[in-house]
Amino acid sequence: MLKGPVRFRFRVPEEDVDVLIQGDAEWVNSLREDMGLLDVGWVQPMAATGRTFQDEVESEGDELNESDSEGQIILESDTDFVLPGPPPDPSRIPIVRRIIGEMDLDAEMEKLGIKHPQSPTAEELSEILCEMDEPEPIMSQVSTDPLAEAWLQRLMRIAVRKFGVTALPISIIDSAACEQLDRSGTELELWLEGMWRLGKLVKVHGGGRFGYGPSPRWLEAD
Repeated sequence: MLKGPVRFRFRVPEEDVDVLIQGDAEWVNSLREDMGLLDVGWVQPMAATGRTFQDEVESEGDELNESDSEGQIILESDTDFVLPGPPPDPSRIPIVRRIIGEMDLDAEMEKLGIKHPQSPTAEELSEILCEMDEPEPIMSQVSTDPLAEAWLQRLMRIAVRKFGVTALPISIIDSAACEQLDRSGTELELWLEGMWRLGKLVKVHGGGRFGYGPSPRWLEAD
């Protein structure tokens, strides 16, 4: 919805109707409602150029002839429109120039206290898993191996919540949790592929290899 100074115009030259209302948007719309003109004409915002209302009307002299002006209805709001705040001062805007590609994003992130996520090592993940008790098998969903799936879900939760990464390479999954998952190598790859086809994992490609990450719904499922 438009706010501030606006202009409403409705013309029917065949019937000598020419309505021009200019002022605050709320005031203009209230008059349109009183006059039954909400569904006709058009409304456009007015730039704060400092021109008077008479200047605005005279600028349209080319569009109006003498016969039109006799049937013209012109209404103007008494409200003075003052822009809030002090006048703009371009000299107070600091000038920052950088060469494209020169910024060190990692350094700038460190200044803001933002740490770049680093993929955990297999040893770090393995140590955390070994300190955990055996999880309850996932029985709420169709699963080819409920206990192994519960371990994989726990591994993915650690990767996402503790290390801030959204996927792990197959080699890391294999080295970190081959005992808990009770599969390794090609057997593990085929099992992860099956989990991906079921929509429980997402496959991530990059760097000439690919890994797997958890789908949000599966990660939160019990």
